[in-house]
Amino acid sequence: MSRHKVVISLPEAAAMIKDGDRVGIGGFVTTNKPLGILREIMRLRRQDLTVVAPPSSMEVDLLLGLGMVRKLITPYLGAEAIAPLGPFHSGWAGKHFAIEETDLGTLVAGLRAYALALPFMPTRGIVGTSIASLNPTLRPVEDPFGGPPLIAVPPLEMDVVLIHASQADCYGNVQHLGAVFLDPLLAQAGKKVIVQVEKIVSSEEIRRNPGNTTLACEFVDAVVLAPYGAHPMASQNYYRVDADFLNEYVRVAKACVKGQPEQFEEFVARYIDAPAGLSEYLERVGLERLFALGEGA
Repeated sequence: MSRHKVVISLPEAAAMIKDGDRVGIGGFVTTNKPLGILREIMRLRRQDLTVVAPPSSMEVDLLLGLGMVRKLITPYLGAEAIAPLGPFHSGWAGKHFAIEETDLGTLVAGLRAYALALPFMPTRGIVGTSIASLNPTLRPVEDPFGGPPLIAVPPLEMDVVLIHASQADCYGNVQHLGAVFLDPLLAQAGKKVIVQVEKIVSSEEIRRNPGNTTLACEFVDAVVLAPYGAHPMASQNYYRVDADFLNEYVRVAKACVKGQPEQFEEFVARYIDAPAGLSEYLERVGLERLFALGEGA
């Protein structure tokens, strides 16, 4: 079977996500988040999404604030020291969107169940906690070998998975130059996988360091070139978190939750709706500011 090129544009990537989709978002808290693609999706205001994410941050909170999420499945949403909890997550949960309670181990169990084509994955980590009683998709099961009781976690499948990585070739062989987090596991549970990268390199470059390849082309449906596409989050070995930007977001989001939406609306207009693509967004952020984030990253 011959290879084919899978490089597409950001608008083409965003068009692959439809209303009502279950969307997986890779990365971990404030690192390697596919915000280039997500901002395009936000401009389209997709509706009734189910978002599945490992520990997440502003990228998911923004989706909540824009009213695009029907259900959220994530073990954590915040910006660590900047904001222990996302403003919209903590203020609107159960009112504007539903929560499916989980922890990281349970999330991993669901992804593994799907990757292994199993009807469920047993776990012991949440036995005795309230998660099992709060999440109706989980079921208690007996250990057939006579051990303590277990919780059965059903397979977790997504319509589209969005990932940010360091580099890829034009055929979809992807390399993370740093920790991979849950990205490979998420990719195995996605019907479609879109990866945005800081740069596109030759296949020779990929083969030169095959140990860095974290997703082979058979798992990847599309690759998008998006330098600084994780901003304001960090991209491993490229740039750090833009803490000032996150602080600005947290301030305007908190005000919106308290019934003062004007500054949040201005933030959305400036950074999401007005820029006609990634380059205009980066211009609004400012090149000096972006270059400074790369110093010592």
